[in-house]
Amino acid sequence: MRNPRATVAGIPRIDPAEWEEHEGFRETLLLHVTEPKANATLRDFGAVLLDMALGCADSWPHHPVSETRAELRAALADLRHLEGFLTAVGQEHIVSSLEDEDAALSQFAARQAIAVGRIADRIEEELEERKS
Repeated sequence: MRNPRATVAGIPRIDPAEWEEHEGFRETLLLHVTEPKANATLRDFGAVLLDMALGCADSWPHHPVSETRAELRAALADLRHLEGFLTAVGQEHIVSSLEDEDAALSQFAARQAIAVGRIADRIEEELEERKS
């Protein structure tokens, strides 16, 4: 049974200039881990995984495409994930009974899913146009 007075792990506001400090697990996963110690442990583990991946990168095979193309493909994958996540949040006002404020936020999320999808589409188009 949940304790309504228990401390809940916060979701950080991420400064885009410090994006590397938030590598690891997506916030869309971590939001479900509300117990602060468990949340912090997963964040620390994500940082360790990143350090290990970067530390081994020189000994692993290179991407069959340029690093820039691989980075854009990774960003595209994350954008598609976010597009899907926002689409699901955008359906909540249809499939659930929400307070008016949350229903409005759900509708907002649906509109943002479309905007994120357009950004992803544009990256995909650019990658296709500049195929090596």
